[in-house]
Amino acid sequence: MPRVGHPLDRLFYPESVAIIGASRSPSKFGHIQVANLLNTGFRGRIYPVNPRADEILGLRCYPSVLDVPGHVDVAVVSIPAPKVPGAVEECVEKGVGFVVVISSGFKEAGAEGAELERRMIEAARGTDTRIVGPNTTGILNAENGFTTTFVPIWGPVRPGPVSFIVQTGLFAGSFLMHVLTAERFGLCKVAGLGNKCDLQEAEVLDYLARDKATKVIAMYIEGVGDGRRFMEAAREAAREKPVIVLKSGRTEAGRRAALSHTGTLAGRDEIFDAACRQCGLMRVRDFEEMLDLVKAFAMQPLPRGPRAGVASYTGAGCVIASDECALMGLELAELSEESKARLAKALPPWARPTHPIDLEPLHEAIGPDGYGLALDVLVGDPGVDCVMANIMGLPEEMKGTPFYAGPEDFVRYFSKAREKAPDKPIVVCISGDRESVEASAEALEEAGFPVYPSIRRAIRALSALYRYSLVRKKLIDHRTP
Repeated sequence: MPRVGHPLDRLFYPESVAIIGASRSPSKFGHIQVANLLNTGFRGRIYPVNPRADEILGLRCYPSVLDVPGHVDVAVVSIPAPKVPGAVEECVEKGVGFVVVISSGFKEAGAEGAELERRMIEAARGTDTRIVGPNTTGILNAENGFTTTFVPIWGPVRPGPVSFIVQTGLFAGSFLMHVLTAERFGLCKVAGLGNKCDLQEAEVLDYLARDKATKVIAMYIEGVGDGRRFMEAAREAAREKPVIVLKSGRTEAGRRAALSHTGTLAGRDEIFDAACRQCGLMRVRDFEEMLDLVKAFAMQPLPRGPRAGVASYTGAGCVIASDECALMGLELAELSEESKARLAKALPPWARPTHPIDLEPLHEAIGPDGYGLALDVLVGDPGVDCVMANIMGLPEEMKGTPFYAGPEDFVRYFSKAREKAPDKPIVVCISGDRESVEASAEALEEAGFPVYPSIRRAIRALSALYRYSLVRKKLIDHRTP
């Protein structure tokens, strides 16, 4: 069982878990949480707690956490808010290490809820028991199958290098479901913090920065309690791995919404923005941009410089990509004479070698292998640091035409390019026939190449890789004596 020598080890790698509020009803959170632990392959001890049940999903039930035999590392609480302070008191008496409070109805709900939250905090104050939440989805660890979420999970979670710190139930709902079923970068760990009455994002950042399985950290937060502590943890984390941050509450309307959502006071956005720049955090505007950057960092290396190589199946794509490179801080690479000569040799007599590479003449001359040649030229050119290819997804009815390449062809072309230049990041934009696009995108991402539906989003991902390479170097140089 991996450890990083950190106080949060047992939160992510518990050996025993109590579900307070476990239910026999399949529609209840407490039932789903027990089922999820069984479905994801969690091998620790699971103790359902329900005074009105003898057994749930084949597991013996206990009337109280105090009746559970042996030590409990984590207790998951899914009961009505008025009962939570009493449950926390029992967990403290039991010596539970972490109490993950899923229940809502605390400070985000007004004065009465704030009083319940205060009582809960007081119950644990000065003890070894830590509280996660309340109003949270809690913890997920793909490595050991531990999860506290109430979103149904029907099998093991695809492991990967990406960890999330979130302050929203949205992640446990549609967003988590999307990540589990549609994204291919794989999850490492998730920490849902909710109202953050005790455990804060700075502590989790510190933990994930040390976690060898985590290569990319993504955060959704609505506000920061201890700004100095957060900045110190963020700067240290960003030296080791990219930290992508989505902070809502940018406007007055958003700040009011944050207060009613998790009871968080969101500070002035320009101050937080400056803090992100100072600490080396990659700030994004929405979940779409977060996922776009996450999969680029998860799948590709950092570029050595800003010089982008571009290939597109239309002249318009070449022009658009050139604009986006200039707008997003990349430079259009100047191809070597050797590269131009290779292209000229393959092109039809009426075409001349240019950069960005227009794939249409290459397809006309040598068929779909034009993709392979263009990629080989770009990754082999010493003046190219990173590559964006804009490709076509064509229906199988066009198989045999000069323009058709199927999923297996694309994987072959791009994999050969990676073998030739493993240090150069490659991103893909694909459009065309819906079924072909979906099949090719799936095949390419399974092979480790991030795919985007627009040139702008693909170039934005490359730009983020380059910007973080500069940020990381600056942070490392600043720390070096």
